[in-house]
Amino acid sequence: MIEESKAPLTPPGSDKRVWFTPHRIALITMWLITTVSLVVMLFSGVRNTGQFRVERDILQVAYVLALFWYLIRTGPSVKQLPDLSPLLLPRLRIGKLIPVIVIALLFVAAFFAPGIQLPLLILATIWILIVWRREIGLSAVLLGLAVTIIAFLAGLPFYQNQYIGKGFFIGLLVFVMPMFVAGGLLSKRTGFVGSQLYAGRFKKAVVSFLWGCLLFIPLGLIATAAGGSIGMTWVNRWWIPLSQPWYSGIVEETWHRLFLVSLCYWLLRPAFSKHPAIAIVCAVLFSAITFGLGHGGTLLYRLLIMGLLYGLPMAVIFVKRDWEHAVGAHYMTNMISTLMVFLET
Repeated sequence: MIEESKAPLTPPGSDKRVWFTPHRIALITMWLITTVSLVVMLFSGVRNTGQFRVERDILQVAYVLALFWYLIRTGPSVKQLPDLSPLLLPRLRIGKLIPVIVIALLFVAAFFAPGIQLPLLILATIWILIVWRREIGLSAVLLGLAVTIIAFLAGLPFYQNQYIGKGFFIGLLVFVMPMFVAGGLLSKRTGFVGSQLYAGRFKKAVVSFLWGCLLFIPLGLIATAAGGSIGMTWVNRWWIPLSQPWYSGIVEETWHRLFLVSLCYWLLRPAFSKHPAIAIVCAVLFSAITFGLGHGGTLLYRLLIMGLLYGLPMAVIFVKRDWEHAVGAHYMTNMISTLMVFLET
């Protein structure tokens, strides 16, 4: 479902190799405008000052829209996704509606208790691994363990400098491996590309990660100008900005994208058998909003900025590309701001 391309800013998965299509021109144009503008702003000292805030917001919305347009027009078609049977009461209509009602209730509950999804995701992971235990391969477990170790080593500075609580730090890491495996199993059923690593396509995994990094440079610059990573004064070694973003990139993209998006789509798909795009839209919105609400800040900031302008692009790039694209996107978003902290320190 994914093929390599040599065209600049044209990630693997493109349906055409033609350069001059409206969605490609829009993406390349907005990538250049946003990147150049933000670099100039950063050199002018606007970081965390509030200057050019309206201009930055306009650039971010414009780039995200261009990215959405490009991703929607390229990559695997929704029509290629297989039909799925209802999980509960398959012979009754209500069996298709129960997951829709439950997810809708969880979506509303997330606004009042953002942490409610964590134990539910853990229970869902355990249940899937038990039910589909015969399909679990040793290679998937070893790969999940490998990415967990990478995330642990990368996240140690967070823990050592008390930036993250011990229980939260360990709790998130412990379930990376099970969720990586469960997310891979879900992807096989939903028809998503899922993870290139899980499928054993290691070269494509590297290429996908690099494309994800490239596509999210503008959003990383915008986050940096807004004051991202401010207060992380312990970033005083050159290697920390390069290694540290692996923690959030792996952990959050495993929880919120590889597992949560796949799980939501798997549950919702039977209710929208004739319109699978609706199930995809609901899945990526649920992932993006709950992702945003799990961060700090005002409700408006968590909903609009972290949810729709960061979480949603990462969810869409996962569905239209793969998990490695999403990890690269998350990595680059955090790496640029962490690098800026190092330069300031």
